[in-house]
Amino acid sequence: MSNKKLIPCRVCGKLFESCSYCQSHADIFRWRNFACSRECATTYINDTITYRESLKHNKKENSGTIEEAKKTDTETATTKSQRKRKYSKKASVEAVENEIENNETE
Repeated sequence: MSNKKLIPCRVCGKLFESCSYCQSHADIFRWRNFACSRECATTYINDTITYRESLKHNKKENSGTIEEAKKTDTETATTKSQRKRKYSKKASVEAVENEIENNETE
């Protein structure tokens, strides 16, 4: 007598004998591989779909904040580059030379 493999249902946890045909054809998704009954399989599939949709919804919300953050970063970078231009090395050297000339003429 061979011992049948018992696996737990993913919904209710009850041990059940999985379908040997379904186990041998693992390339196809079948409810008999993870649930003890059609009711448990329906519950599991509906919960999975709901969870995945919530992930997509959260991802869309987060992408909006990421885009806003990128805009803010771009504005900050633009402001910093404008400041750099304002205090460029060439302008600073000319300002110092002008001050020296003004001091010498006084």
